[in-house]
Amino acid sequence: MTNLTPETARPYQLPNSDYTAKLKHIVPTFLIVAFSTVLGLALSRWLLCIQFPILNIKEEVWVVWIPIIFPWIPITLWLRQRLRVLIFEREQDKRRFFYQLLCWFILTAMLFISQAYITTATGKLQTLSKISEIEGVEKARYYKLTNFIIPPNYGGVYTYFSTSGKYSQYLNFDIFFITPVLNDSADSIPSLPKHWYGMKYQKQISNRLSKAEEDEKYNAFYDECVQKMNAYDFHSPDHFERKPNSADRTHFLKAIEARTKQPADESYIILTPIKESYDKRNGNKFAWIFGSFAIGLSVLLLALIFPGYSETERQKFLQGKKPTQDDLVDMLKYLVPKGDHFVTSIIIDLNILIFILMMFSGIEIISPNGSL
Repeated sequence: MTNLTPETARPYQLPNSDYTAKLKHIVPTFLIVAFSTVLGLALSRWLLCIQFPILNIKEEVWVVWIPIIFPWIPITLWLRQRLRVLIFEREQDKRRFFYQLLCWFILTAMLFISQAYITTATGKLQTLSKISEIEGVEKARYYKLTNFIIPPNYGGVYTYFSTSGKYSQYLNFDIFFITPVLNDSADSIPSLPKHWYGMKYQKQISNRLSKAEEDEKYNAFYDECVQKMNAYDFHSPDHFERKPNSADRTHFLKAIEARTKQPADESYIILTPIKESYDKRNGNKFAWIFGSFAIGLSVLLLALIFPGYSETERQKFLQGKKPTQDDLVDMLKYLVPKGDHFVTSIIIDLNILIFILMMFSGIEIISPNGSL
C-alpha cells in the first residue's frame, strides 16, 4: 500500500456532496410550498364557498383554473430564486425553467385531486320522501329520493359545441336533457317546474371534417342520445347531485329555457343521477393526493442529479443579492405603460384583466360560444 505524505495527500470529497447541497437548498422549501398551497386552497374554498357561502363563483374556477394558474405564484416567489444554484453548460435560464415547470406539474396534480376530494368529501346527503320537501331541508350537495315520477314526453334539450386540443383539432358535442321531477302521478306539471332531472351526453369528433360530415355525425349522436333517454330507467341511480354553480348548470338552465320559453334563474333545482353508492363517492382521492406528490417528488429528486451546483449563487441568495438580469422582472416592468411600449402594455393589461374576469364569471374560456 502506498503511504500518502502531506505533500501528496488530497482531501476526499463524497461524489454526491453537491447533490446533497442541492437537496438541502431546494427540497425543504418545495415541501413547504407544496403542502401549504394545497392546504391553503382547500381551507379557503371550505370557508368561502362551503361553510360560509361568500363567493358564488363557478366550480370550474376552483377545480380547474385555480389549480392551473395559482401554483405559479408560490413557485415564482419562493422557489425560483433558490433554483439559481443549478448551473448548466449552456442555455442556463431555459433549462432552469424546466425545474419550475416540474414543480408546477406536481402542485397542479395535487390541487386537481385535492379539490376533487373537497368537492365530494364535504358533500352532505339529504334523504327525501318526495321532491317537494327539498326546500324545507338544509341545502345539500347530494339527495336520495325515495318516491318521484318523471312525466313522459315533457322535456327540453340544449347542445353545447366546443373545440379542444392544442390546435383545436377536436369538436365536442355536449347534449343536455332535462325533464321535470314530480311527487307522484297525481301531480300536474306546473307551468314553470322548479325541480328538474338532468342528463348529459358527450361525444368528440375530428374538427377537420367538412360541415356536412360534422352535421351527419352530430345528428346520428343526437338520435342515439334520444333513444337512450327513451329507454332510461330514471329510478336506477343510488342518489342525485344538486348541480352547483358551474358550466354544466348553465347549460342545463338553457335546456330549461328552451322547454319553458322563460328565463331560468337560480331558483331552479337540477338533479343529476349518480349510480355509485354515496359511501364510495371519495374513492381513492385522498390517498392519491399523497401518491401524486410522491411520484412527482421522486421525479424531482432524480432530475436534480443532472445539473451542477453553484455555491456562489447560494451565498448570493443567503445575502439577499438580486441577479443583475432577471427576465421575470423585465417582463413585469413591461406591463407598466411607459415609453415606447405604452400602448402595447395597456393592451396586454386589458387582455389579462378580461381573462381574469372571464375566469371568475364562469365564461367558457377555451371555447366561449356554441349552442343549438
